[in-house]
Amino acid sequence: MFGVHFPIHGPYGYEAFLETTVLADKLGFDCLTVGDHFFLPSETYSNLGWDPDRPNKLDAWIVLTAAAVKTERIRLGTRVSPVPFYVPPRLAKMVATADIISHGRTLLGVGAGWYKWEAISYGVGWGSHRERIEKMLEGLEIILRLWTQNRTTFKGKYYQVSDAPFWPKPVQKPHPPIWFGGYSDAIVEATVKYGEGLFPPVNMEMEKLEDIQRRLRKAAERLGRADLPIIAPSISYPKGTGTESAEWLRSVEALSERGFGLILLDFTVDYVPLKKIHVFLKRFTEEVMPSFC
Repeated sequence: MFGVHFPIHGPYGYEAFLETTVLADKLGFDCLTVGDHFFLPSETYSNLGWDPDRPNKLDAWIVLTAAAVKTERIRLGTRVSPVPFYVPPRLAKMVATADIISHGRTLLGVGAGWYKWEAISYGVGWGSHRERIEKMLEGLEIILRLWTQNRTTFKGKYYQVSDAPFWPKPVQKPHPPIWFGGYSDAIVEATVKYGEGLFPPVNMEMEKLEDIQRRLRKAAERLGRADLPIIAPSISYPKGTGTESAEWLRSVEALSERGFGLILLDFTVDYVPLKKIHVFLKRFTEEVMPSFC
C-alpha cells in the first residue's frame, strides 16, 4: 500500500492540499495524511522557504473533511492528532463526523504530542512524556467508548465523562482504525493494544525501523495479539526517495522486503513546487507502484 503525507502549512495552502488529495485519489493511492498542530518549529518553515515569523497551519480535521467531499476512495487521516491537546469527546465528534461525510474513509492517528512550545503557547498544558502518554490513553479510551456505546461514563486521572450520549456513530464498525505516531516503548505497547498501525518519524533509518518491528512482535506475543500492526515508514521527496525512478524503486523494495505494509511519500521536509510534486506522484504510480500490486 502507498500513501501521501502532505503539508498544510508554509507555502502549501488549502488549494494545494485539495488538488493533491484529489490527484492522489485518482491515481490510486491508499491514504492521505496531514499533521495536526497549532504551529510548528521555525526551522520547519525555513526549510519550506516560508517566513518563520508567520508560522501558519491549517486545521487538520477541517481540511480532511472538506477533501472527503471531493474524493471517492482514498482514506483520510492525521499523522497524528495529539490527544492531550483536545477535549477527547470533541475529537471523537470531529472524527465521527468526518467518517460519516467520507462514507467510512477516515483513520485517526493519535499521539502524545512532541512540540512543547505550541502546547505552552496555546495553554493546553505539557507535562512529562509519561503524563502525556497517560492522557493520550485515557482520551483514546473515552473516544472508543463514545463510538461504540450508547452512553459512556468514565472517571480517570485526567478526564471524566458522565452518562454521555454519542450520536451519530461513525460509519466504520466497530470504529475508525486507530494509528499511533512515534516509536517509544509506550507507543509500541499502545499500538499493539489498540492500533491498526504505527507511523514512525520521516526518513527513519532501516535499523530503527527493524527495531520497532522487533518490539512490536515481542509486545504482540506478550499481550496475545495474533496479527502484527502495520508499520508505515515515510520517505521524503526528494531527500529520502532520490530523484530518479530507479532510486524510488530501490527505496520501496528495501522497505517492502522487510514487511512494511504501507509506505508514505512525505512532502513536509523540503520545499518542492506543487507542479513538481504532481509530476512525481504521476510518475511514481506509473513506474513504481505496478511492481508492488
